[in-house]
Amino acid sequence: MKFGWWIVGIALLSFAACATIESQGEFTVGRQALIKGDSSTALTYFQRVASGNPSYVTNYTVFRESIWTYVGRVQYAAGKFTDAKQDFEKALSYINDDQLARLYLGLTLLRLPQAPTRSDAFTLQEVLFALHEGIEPKRVAALAQERGIGFDLTKEADNQLRSAGADSFLVDEIKKIRAEIVKKRPENQTSQGAKEIASALAGLRDSLDYAIANSTQGRFWDPAGEIRTQIKSGLSLLSAREPDWQKILSTGEWIGQTLEEEIDRARRDEADERQRNQMR
Repeated sequence: MKFGWWIVGIALLSFAACATIESQGEFTVGRQALIKGDSSTALTYFQRVASGNPSYVTNYTVFRESIWTYVGRVQYAAGKFTDAKQDFEKALSYINDDQLARLYLGLTLLRLPQAPTRSDAFTLQEVLFALHEGIEPKRVAALAQERGIGFDLTKEADNQLRSAGADSFLVDEIKKIRAEIVKKRPENQTSQGAKEIASALAGLRDSLDYAIANSTQGRFWDPAGEIRTQIKSGLSLLSAREPDWQKILSTGEWIGQTLEEEIDRARRDEADERQRNQMR
């Protein structure tokens, strides 16, 4: 009888191991799609992992991230801020020190709409359609001033607009319109977003400092100090008497994206050094 239970235990462990390997494979595909800006593919794979293993956690020594952080980041890139907020909150319920989930939660709070937009405000799809139809960017900008903008200018939206024919003037006008909306944000939502971002930046700074000083892999992280410089800049922007919210958003997004890219760069540098040492 004991032998039978032992066989069952081995089978369950084997099943769990296979499921973990499958999750890791799907996560890797989703992560590469995220880095390349392929949100649709990234979301498909991240949601598969989250559905099969909602407590899945990545561990890159310097910091840990929940799978829900990655789901939320895809939603954030697509401008689906309500969904993203729920995902980041879920991520923090699994890992309270998931600093990237906290960073993006703060950014999401700053990007969430605060007042009902006009019913005829331009959607991203309408602006793209107008550009594809050959309407001059200056004319589109004038219409946007009249009707308002019903979407946020994420990196993905910026890329789509420029691919459709938007020039810098139109993109800048959309940024200005959105900046005016940010100024009308409820104070409690703004302060909560700022609080989350500040807490996340401090946590990321401390994690980087500790890893760089105390781990072998840490030596390969942020060798030029660029990420830590931007973290310091972000904290300074947040402490200003009149914070520049657009700069805070762009700085926070840069840090989040660069940290993701740093994972692969640090791994490559570590592998290269190991190879050089073996050749000596």
